[in-house]
This record gives sequence, structure tokens and C-alpha cells, in this order.
Amino acid sequence: MTFSNTNTRRGLCEVEKKQTNIILDIEESRGSSISQETTPLELPIIGEPNVEIFLDLIFPKGPPIFFLNGKKLQLLSPIDRDEDNLSHIVFQLACTVKSTHKKKTYPVIVRVTDINDNTPEFVSTPYETSISELTPIGTTIFQNVLAKDKDSGANGLIEYSIVPGSHFDLDYANSGRLNTADGYGFFAINLPHQGQVTVNRTLDYEKTQRYYVTIVATDKAKNEVERLSATTTLTVNIKDDDDQNPSFIYKGCMLLDGACINPEYSASVSSGVLQGILNISPEKIQAVDMDTINSPIRYTFVSGVPDSYKEYFRIDPDTGAVHQVKAVDTSTTKLFNIIIKAQEISEAKRSTTAKLAITVKPVDANPPEIIASSTEGFVNENSPVGTNVLDSGGNPLFVTVEDKDFGPDDPKPAYTFELTTPYFIIDKLGNLVVNENNLDRDPPNPGKFRFQIVAREKIGTGASAPISLTVNLKDVNDNPPVLPIIPPIMVPAGDTKQKITRVQATDNDDGENAEITYSIYHVSNNGNNKFVINPKTGDIETVGKLNAGDQYSLTVQATDSGGLYTQAIVEVTISPGPNTQSPVFEQSVYDIEVSEGATINSTVATVMAVDPEDDPVFYSIVSGNDLRQFAIGSKSGIITVIRKLDREDLTKYRLIIKAEDTGKLASTATVNIKVTDINDKNPEFVGDPYNFTVKEGLNKTYVGKVHATDADEGVNALVTYMIPSDLPFHIDNETGELTTKRALDYESQKLYQFVVTAKDGAPDPRIATATVTVNVLDIEDEVPIFTREEYEATVPENVPDYFVTDVMAIDPDTIKKITYVIHQGPTDLFRIDENSGAIYTTRGLDYEKDSEHILVIGTLENMSDTKGSTTKVIVKVEDRNDIPPVFTKIPPPIMLEDDTPIGTSVYDLEATDSDGTAPGNKVRYEIIGRGKATKYFQIDPDTGKLKVTNDLKKEVDTEYQIDVRAYDLGEPQLSSVITLDIYIQHVATVAPEVGLRFADNSYSVQVAENSTVGTLIKTLTIVNSRAHGGNIPLRCQITSGNTEGKFLVNVTEERNCALYLNKTVDYEEVESYKIEVDLISLQGFLNKEFSRTQVSINVVDVNDNKPFFIKANNVGEKFYAAIPNTAPLATTVIQIKADDKDSGKYGKIKYILKGNRSEDYFSIDPTSGIIKTKRSVEEVDNAEPFRFTVVTRDNPNATTDFNSIEAPLIINLIHPLNRLILAIGDAKPDDVASKIDTVSQVIQEQSGLIVGVEKLNVREFVGENGTLEIDPAGTDIWFYVIDPETDSILPVNHTLVQKLILDKSAMTNITFDVSGQIKQTAFNIHEPLITPKIKTASIATLNGEVFPYALIIIACIIFILGIVGIIYICVSWSRYKSFKDQMQRQYVVPASPARYDSVYVEPNLKEYETQVLQMCVPVDDQDDYNDLHLDFSNKNHTFSLENVSYITKDNNIAKYGQQSPVSSESATTARASSVGEHILSNSMGHPLSRDHIYQRSSDDEEMNASPTNENVMFREKKDYSHMGFTYGDHSPVETTTEL
Repeated sequence: MTFSNTNTRRGLCEVEKKQTNIILDIEESRGSSISQETTPLELPIIGEPNVEIFLDLIFPKGPPIFFLNGKKLQLLSPIDRDEDNLSHIVFQLACTVKSTHKKKTYPVIVRVTDINDNTPEFVSTPYETSISELTPIGTTIFQNVLAKDKDSGANGLIEYSIVPGSHFDLDYANSGRLNTADGYGFFAINLPHQGQVTVNRTLDYEKTQRYYVTIVATDKAKNEVERLSATTTLTVNIKDDDDQNPSFIYKGCMLLDGACINPEYSASVSSGVLQGILNISPEKIQAVDMDTINSPIRYTFVSGVPDSYKEYFRIDPDTGAVHQVKAVDTSTTKLFNIIIKAQEISEAKRSTTAKLAITVKPVDANPPEIIASSTEGFVNENSPVGTNVLDSGGNPLFVTVEDKDFGPDDPKPAYTFELTTPYFIIDKLGNLVVNENNLDRDPPNPGKFRFQIVAREKIGTGASAPISLTVNLKDVNDNPPVLPIIPPIMVPAGDTKQKITRVQATDNDDGENAEITYSIYHVSNNGNNKFVINPKTGDIETVGKLNAGDQYSLTVQATDSGGLYTQAIVEVTISPGPNTQSPVFEQSVYDIEVSEGATINSTVATVMAVDPEDDPVFYSIVSGNDLRQFAIGSKSGIITVIRKLDREDLTKYRLIIKAEDTGKLASTATVNIKVTDINDKNPEFVGDPYNFTVKEGLNKTYVGKVHATDADEGVNALVTYMIPSDLPFHIDNETGELTTKRALDYESQKLYQFVVTAKDGAPDPRIATATVTVNVLDIEDEVPIFTREEYEATVPENVPDYFVTDVMAIDPDTIKKITYVIHQGPTDLFRIDENSGAIYTTRGLDYEKDSEHILVIGTLENMSDTKGSTTKVIVKVEDRNDIPPVFTKIPPPIMLEDDTPIGTSVYDLEATDSDGTAPGNKVRYEIIGRGKATKYFQIDPDTGKLKVTNDLKKEVDTEYQIDVRAYDLGEPQLSSVITLDIYIQHVATVAPEVGLRFADNSYSVQVAENSTVGTLIKTLTIVNSRAHGGNIPLRCQITSGNTEGKFLVNVTEERNCALYLNKTVDYEEVESYKIEVDLISLQGFLNKEFSRTQVSINVVDVNDNKPFFIKANNVGEKFYAAIPNTAPLATTVIQIKADDKDSGKYGKIKYILKGNRSEDYFSIDPTSGIIKTKRSVEEVDNAEPFRFTVVTRDNPNATTDFNSIEAPLIINLIHPLNRLILAIGDAKPDDVASKIDTVSQVIQEQSGLIVGVEKLNVREFVGENGTLEIDPAGTDIWFYVIDPETDSILPVNHTLVQKLILDKSAMTNITFDVSGQIKQTAFNIHEPLITPKIKTASIATLNGEVFPYALIIIACIIFILGIVGIIYICVSWSRYKSFKDQMQRQYVVPASPARYDSVYVEPNLKEYETQVLQMCVPVDDQDDYNDLHLDFSNKNHTFSLENVSYITKDNNIAKYGQQSPVSSESATTARASSVGEHILSNSMGHPLSRDHIYQRSSDDEEMNASPTNENVMFREKKDYSHMGFTYGDHSPVETTTEL
């Protein structure tokens, strides 16, 4: 609308239509929405807000609801028309003219329009009613369905309908299980606006006892899409009425709706015998009421034929038992047909009938007799099942049964035939027929069957005497003739008639079917006219000329009379007349060499054989040429190469050459061919390409190793390695080992790639290359930095271990290492994952205590105060509903009469919630649990008012405990529970003397422990249970002895108490139970003296528990044991222990040992499980352990009903090299014995190996004088270790033992932990000590007896040579005496007790290869010891290094008894000794002295090879000379110098 300027100034702040008030409309909020707009959209006020006028809203009664946006009204908070009963909102609008400051006030009315936002709610639920099954269709059965809707108008109108139920629950009542169904279709609501439920279909209690009717209440919103609905369930219980006739019942009858139709019974009596109660078939006569009313049944005879049946029989009206009251003769009748009537004792007197047939049997004076038409029958073999067996005349063989007790008109009993063979049976017509397919007459099967037949009455005990029959199988031509395999035949050439051979076929058939005719079917090589065969005998003859060398294949056919045939091949070769001598080779063996580079078709050798009879000779290779590398000229004998040879594939060939003449006589020769090498193979790298890694900054450090192989031999296979010279790496040209030439720099170059060349040693070498990549590793030198200064997170209160947030720091290093820690803040409330930086709460936070927490996070790697070293995390706590409602008062016990009207208020409950805000402080009420309480009582969910909702007379209960739960509407929902005790007073209606009672005061029953839940244990009979009708409430209850709820009682349909198993029982836990059962009904109907009975329930044990092994220190599922390899016979190895929770025979255990060699070396006591040795194990030379399986079973003597388990058993043999000793310094063996399991466990945990303790001894040590001494206050724990991967015992020098036990750090950890666990000092782990021995060596002296002879010779020389000779002899003699004096001096020198030991620097052993120069030095006396001077010059032959022998691995093992040559390639240790009387040999082979250099004493220990260097030998000796040990004075000694 447009106004002029004058009108604008004059009409400002006026309503456009000049109303005195302003009326608008607005919809109520949908949920929390406040965006809805008014109608009209703007206030009808003249003027531009904030330009010409100022507008303001005034709310005189309460807080503001709207605010102004220009002229638009906008909500401040949601509005709910229904909850707040808000149909309109009234407030004032103040308008001020800006120019004149004049102010006007208008009332504003905002009408709130209803939206359909409330679902209908049913009241007074749950709904339940009971009706008779005979209720007519259309009858209204329930009128109390009512729902309310808080909306107004059409949104508040409700219509009711019944819909199909999505599901319904199965209910269980005391009388048994109920059949339930959906009520849709059976019930209807004909007036939708009233909610009255009517019957829509016929009801049947026998089919369905309860219906669940799903009722939907829907509002009438105008828009059908917006209509809301609610659902409830009406439970309709159907009462049984008398609408079913009784029914006879027995197994096997034809059923219709659960009732037998056309029931028939039968019985029989003997003629002239008074039998009494008849035995009725198929079961005794019994009828039941098909209604649950279960009316008693009365039995009567209605009619019968003949009419005299009542003279002979009567029926018990209560039980239905039929009695014979008078003997009957077959002359009277042979059959009675009687109609029995079963009638209910009720007002309706419903009844049903059944037929009873009673047969009168003659006196059984004669047994039945079988008559067969023939005693012998015939049938073809392979006849199908059902084929008749025929007699000799071709007629079916049949049998009949005669009984002389029956006349021709008497009904004959039915018989069954029993045969002693499964191959034949008697059919319904009495014929003997085949009962199995594929009866075979042919051998080895029998062709004749002999068996017996017995006839037996189907009803009765009469049986005939057996008769014997014989059935012969007639042959059928079902087998062809069979020809044997005929070997090749050699026939000399010629044209005379010759017999070659005879073929003979066999046929499993018989008679004519086995007659065979022979013929020649085919002859190869056009030889049809050269051979004939006798058709009867099978003889083959020649009839034509045969030439030498011809070959023929004769196909011979054998045919029987039925046309079945078989063929065979006869190979015939024609030889050239008499031939007696084979060819002869010039030599039997040829040895030839051929280069692997030999060309194709080149000649290898020529062999030649001559036939003594001058027949042509033909050559062939018969073996050794599998690869077809060679060929031989069949006539020339020249052997040639026909395929390329390769020495690397095969170096030698052994050919067998055959020379054969035309008569097929042959001889052989052997040709041995050796293939010589040429350089034809390139070296090949193993593992190409290579990738190595090395740290920066290291010079001359190991990088890696390349390796190439060459398949050639000799110098052609020697490989050397090369790399480019400009690289910072060096390669060993022989080993291929790469090292750095200088320190590498990661920042300069991170990666090196180069080529390694390998070449062989041939004059014309072949090469190979490989790629090597070397990665340089960076070294850590940077610290982590946080990029964010602050993090924020919100955490709900009361939630422990809640993820808060992640913090992240950045490490510039390539090897990143960040460890997050909390520097500041409540560490009792928060924790941080040191690797990921994830922060979690350690326990629930409390908003009411602290609403915010601040954490300062840093890293262990950056502890500085620089920027980025830490970050801040602000954690805000979010409030939660954490206070449950609390009842303000405790209700007292409440007394009610059983006639209290429905709807009576019982008690008002009140609870409050201390939470400050909704919905956490909104309280609602509900009844939970406690059996039938919800059926008879109901509580208002809003007010807490408890009301009666059902007739209290329906139950016999005198007390109800009602649990009421008060819960808030917060999230999570919290609640409290209070119990109301309500007591009901019932009025008695019957005198006590005819009351209900148990039949007995006590019962004793048994139940097997494997009985399933629900097993019926005992039915406790209730006397007079039907005397007062079925309307008197009756209940059974266990009042004591059932604390665990193992048992349950229910009232059966016969109104007796049935005792059931409610939970499983276990004989091993409880063997028996005693419970008391009370009978509960209206008090006046009970006989109090017998209303309680005691039931003793004995649990019967069954074998339901498997045995289980009792393991001490064994690992996992295995048993480990070890014994010394010198253990004597009957040594106890281990005791296997097992137990079984069962008792008696089921709890007894038997042990069995299975496995390789178990019976040879070990035995197990089946009762105790003790395993002992049966024989000595010293002879066992096997590093592998014994592996057995121990089987444990219960119920030892039974073949069934037993349980068994198995476990592996590993037994190792302990050798001296396996033993280790843990030294305990301050505890005696008796004190340590109780802690041995702890020691084993510690060593096992530290090393990861399986530990076994062999024995405890007093601690041994080497004293100052080198002797072995003992420490009574200490203990040596002798133990061994087993590798859990291989189960094998490990030697001391094994790398695992060295690394995990004897390594310095490992030993320290073990001894430290052991000391802490056993509170004693463990200080060392070592091998068993061996006392050092002083070794002696013989003094080598020169024999002075040579001297006189020397003088004689010298005198002769002096005489001949003259004065010059005399002077020379004198000088020589002087030197000789001086030398002899020096040799006879003796010095005492300590022997080296550790002759070839490694040097032990520290516990983590390092092995050094030791070369020993050993010399024996004779000295004159002790005084000259200090003057000893050794001369090692070439002039001194005593200590010449030419006399040095070398100790190698081989001659060490042989106790050094043999001398190795000086030039041995494996020599690693040199030993030199002084010269004595014996002759030695110098390097030139001339005799010098002594036959052997060194003799080892017999008690020396053997030397052991190092595990890492086979050339290094060790003997377990230690050098204690540094302790001041003094060795013998004048004993011959060895001096050992270690190089």
C-alpha cells in the first residue's frame, strides 16, 4: 500500500484497517523448530521500522515469546499448544513515532494453530479378557479399549481397528504349554469410533487357547499422510467347554483332529480255558475326554455277535479291562464281534464306540507243520530278485503250513517263515523266490545252497519243526574262455611240418557252455597259409616254408559254444638253423676320453666283435645311453657323438654295447667315456641384484658380500671380483666382501648403485656382472616439534577410558622417534599413548566438580622450552544424567481381602530426581518382574498410584511382592526399585478332612547327571485332586533345598505335581539333593498334615568328564624329560599325572605309552604313570630325542563308554656336553631344593628355552693350589636346556646357549632375577669344573755308548790322516762334550694345563684360533733354572723348526696319536719337541730321531671342534698358573708357546 507524504506523517503508528487490536495466526512448533511464520506475515502497522517509527513488544505476564525482525514476529523458543494448553498468546505492541515521540499501544493476539504432533495413547493397559470357546459370533467380548490424543479438533479424534500381528509370544501356564495365535480375523471392531471387540469366527479351545489381538488407534488428521497411530495388544484367553466327544487312543491308529477314527481291538481265548483278563491288541482299551475338562469315562458293551457274548465276557466300567467270565468252546463260535461304548460322566454324556474281535482258538495240541512241494529246487544263476525257484518238473517250489488243531472251516492263523539263508525268501503266495541279485554258480562261488525253513505264528507262540531244502544254481553261459599269456617262440627255418606250441584256454562255465573251439584269427607278414591249429586240442603247426629272420604274429581265438571268445597273440621268430656261438669282442672294457666341445657326429671310438661262425655281427647300445648322447654304427661298431655334450651336466658315461649275430646270439662289452672340461660356463652370481645398507660416518666398515659360482672345474672355476675404482668402496677380489674406503655422508649421497664383475681363471676368461645397491642410513639428530599450539575436545562425564583427541608432533629425522608425555595436568584423570599421541580418560570425569581441564603435552625427545616443544589441550566436560530417582518413603506391608474390587487404589508411591534439568528429572513408574504381580496390579506411570486390576480369588497365592521401578527420562536412563509386600486373605470353603494332600510324606528318586533340562523326575500324586472339581486353584511349590533352582514343579493335567529338572546337575559337584514340596490351594481345601512332602534326589554318576593331565613345569601341551646317557636299567624318567573328575570306575586312570621305540627302551606303569627305562640307553647313538605319545583313559577295563586324552612326551639323553651349573653362594642344597621350580621358571623366562634340573650338589670350585674344592654353604644347580623349536637338548657350545645364557648380559639378567626370586645369591653360570692335571714328558738324552766306537773310528782316521786329523778330532770332541753337558741339564717348568684352549676374556666367549709351538727342554738341575737359554737358530738341531709337527682337526680327534705332514693344507697348530734317543725325520725324509714327536697320556680328554671354525680345537682345561700353583720339581715337562 502506498501513502502520500502527508498521510504518512499523519497515519504513522496506526493499524492499517484501523482495528483496535492486532490478530495473527501461527502454527505450534514441530519439535524444536522456531522458524514458522505468522499469518499475515507482518504486523499491519503504518510506518518504516527504525526509520519512521520504533516498535517494541511488551509481555506483562511472563517472559517474552517473540522478538521483532522489522515488522515480522519471530519465535524465541518452541511453543507446544498441547503440553502448555496454549490456544493463544496475548501481549502488547508499543509504537513510537520517531519525529513526534508519540507512543501508541495495541493489544496483539496470536492464535496458536494445532498440528498433528501427538500420537494417540492407550489408557488402562494391558488389556486382557477370558471367554468361552462356545461364545457366539457377534458377541461383544471387550468394551474397555480406550485411547486419548492430546491434539485438538480432527487431530484428536480416534478410530480403532484390528490388524495382523507382527509377532506374538508363547506363554506358559501351570497346566502346561499353551497354543497361541494371532487374533486377526477371529475378532473384529465393528464400530471404529467405539473400540468394542466382538467375535468374528468360531473358536476352538483344543486348537488355540490364547489369542493376541493387535489393536491400532489412529487419529483423524485431515491429511492422511500426517495421521499418527498407536498399537496395543488385547490378550483373549479361551476357556474350554464340553464340545468334544471322547476318543479311544492307541498307537498306530488313524488320526483325525487328534482322535482315532474307526478304532478296532482284537484278542484271543483258548477253547475250554477260562483266561481271566484278556490281552488286548494293539493296546489296552482306553478312551480319553478330548476336552481339557477331562471328564471320567465309563465303558460298556453295546452289542455283539453272537448274542451270547455277555455270558462269556464283561468290561470294567472304570478301567475298560475285558474279563472272560466263562470258558467258551469252539463249537459255540469261533469269533465274537463286540461293540464297546465309551461315555463321559457329564451332563452332555458324549460318547464314542469301538469294535472288539475275540477269536476262540482250539486247544493247541499239535504244532504247525510245513509241507514243501519239493525238497530240491533249481534256478538260473544271476536271476533277478523275485524269480521263482522251480522243482525238477519245472513248477514253482512252494510251501504250505498245516495245523491239525484247526478244522477246514476254522480261521487259520497267519504265519511268518524264517530261513537260515539270506539268498531266498518265501513270498506272500508261499513260493520260494530269489532274495538277492547276482547269485553266481561259477567258481569260487558255491553252486548249491542248503538251508532250513521254520514257520511261526504271527500272533502266538506256535512254531513248526524245521525242514531242509536244497537249491541248485543252473549254469548260464556268462564267462568267455580265458587264454594264457604265451611267450615268444623261436622256430628254426625250413619247409618241414613242425609243432610250434599248444594253447590251452579255461572256461568257468559248466557242461556245454565250457566246450572250447580254437582257430587262427589272423597271421601277420602274409603268413596265413603257413600255420594251422587243431580246433579241439589247440596245437599250432607249421605247414609252409619258413625263412630265417622272418617274424610272425599269430592271433589265436578261443570260442565257447555260446559264441563268447577270447584272443591271444603268439609271436613266432624264424632262426637260421643251428647257431651255437655268440660274437666275441676284442676287449671287454674300453676307457675313452672325449672333450665336452666335441662336434656332432665326431667319432668317439670303434669297437669290434668277431663271430666264430663268421655270421654277420650287428652292434647296438643296450644301456647307459638314456640321454641319447651317442650312437653306434650297427655294422661298423663306430661310436659317434650325436648330441652336444656338457661336462657340467654329466661327467661320465658307461655304455653297454651288444654284438649280435643273425641267430640272435649276442655278447656285450663296456665302454667308459669320460667327458673332459672346456671353459664354456660363465660365472653366475648368487642373489643378484644385491641390496646392502650401511650407516653414514663409518670408515672401513663391512657393507656386504657378493658371491658367484662357476660350473667349470679347475682353473676355469676360480672366480675373482672387481668394481670400478672411483667408488668409495673396496672389494676383496677373492671373497667378494665389500667394505667402505672412507666415511659416507647421507646428506651428500643417500644411494650408491654400481656393477660388480666376476671373471674365471681361464687364459681366455669368461665374465659375469651383478648390480649392487648400497643404501646409506641417516643418523638421528633432530627433535620433534608440535605444529599446533592448542587443541580443544569435549568429553562426556562418567565415561572411563574415553578417547579425547590426538596430538601430533613432527620429527624431521628419517628415523622418526617420538614419545608423547603429559607435562602438566591431572595425570590421574588422563593418560596418553606414548606412540600415537592419543589421549584417553583413565576414569570418569565429574562435570559437577570440574567442567574444564587443561593438559600440557610434550615429548621425551624434546625437553626444551623452545616454541613447539609442547602443546596445550583444553578438555571441556559435558554434563550427563547421572543421578537416579529416589523414593521418598518406604511403603508398609499391605493387607487385602480376596474380594477387593477391581480398580481399588492400594498405595501411592512418590520418587524424586535431583538432576537439575529435564528430562533427567522427569520421573515415571512401572511394575517389573515377580511372577503374577503384573496380572493383578497396575501402576499409573505418571502419578505412581497402585491399583487392583483383576479378581484376587483366581489365585491361591496369599502374598505378592511387587517391584516398582522409578526411572527418569534422561540419557542414559537411570532408575531405582522398591518392593511392596501385599498379603491376601482367602476364605475357606471345604472341610479339611476331605482336603487335598500328597499320597506320601517322602519320596526317593534318581536322576542321571547327563539328564537334559526339562526331564521329568517324578510325578507326585495328589489325593482328592478331582474331588472338588477343576475350578479350585491348585499349585505346587518347592519351599526348601532348591537354593540353586535346580528343580521345578508344575501341576499336570491330571492335577498331580510333576517334578522336573530345571538346571543341569553334576555328580562331581553335588551327589544328592533334599527338597521339600508344598501343596498350595485355598486353605480350607488342604489337609495340612500331608500338604508337605520330602523328596530325596540322588544324582547318578555317568562318564561325562575327560581325564586331564596335571602338569608341573612342563611347557604347553608337551611333557619334557631327560636322563643321563649312562642311566642304568629301571631308572625313573618321569611320572605322568592325570586326574578325572568322575568317581568310581569312571574316575580310575590308566596310562599307555605309544611311539617310536617305546617298547624297546621304556615302560610305563599303567596305574601310577611312572615311566622307567627297560634297558640301557648308552648304545643309543642318536642326537634326536625320543618322541612318544602318552595316552590316558578312564574306565580302564571297559571296551566302550570311556574317555581318553593324549599328550606328546619328549625324552632327551643328557651327555656331558649338555650340562650347565648355576652357582648359589649362600644356600645349602636342602634350602635350594624347595625353590628349584622358581629357578627353572626364571631361566626359562629369560632365555626362552625349556629348562630341566638334573641334580643339586654342594658347590665346587678350584682352590688357590689348583685342586677341586667344595663349599658346604653353597649349591651347584646342574641343569640342561632344550630348544622348544626342535625339542632337542642343546650342547653348551650351541649358539643359542652362548647367546641366551652364557652371554655376559644374559647371565647377569638370569643371576639377578634368580637372586631376587629365591632371596639367595646366584653369581655364576658355568660348565662343570675339571681338575687340572700335570702333564709330564720324557727327557730326551743321548746314548753315551756310541762314544767308544767313535773313538776307535777317530783313532783310525788320525792314524791315516796324520797330525791335521788329530787336531780336527780334538776340536770336534771338545764341541761334542760341551753339547752333551748342556743337554743333560734339567729345569722344572710348569705344564700348561690349558694346552689348546681358547682365550676366555669375558663370559660372552670369543674364540681365537691358536697355533701352539710345543717344546720339551731338558735341564740339569733346579739351580740352573734361572740360567736357561733357548737357542732357536738354525745351528741348534734340538729346536729346529724342521722337527715341528702340525696338529689338525683330524689328528686331534684321534688323541694326537698320529703325526700330520708339515705340508698339510689344514695345518693350524705347530708343535716342536726336543730330540731324545729316538729317530726323527727331517723335511728331506732322512732319519733324525724318535718315531713319534709327542705322546699324549691316556687320561687326556678329547678335543672338541669349535662350532664356528672347524680348524680350531678346544679341550676343557683352564690355566690356573696365575694363582701361584707350583708344579712338580724334577718331572719331565712340556713347554708350550702359544702364537
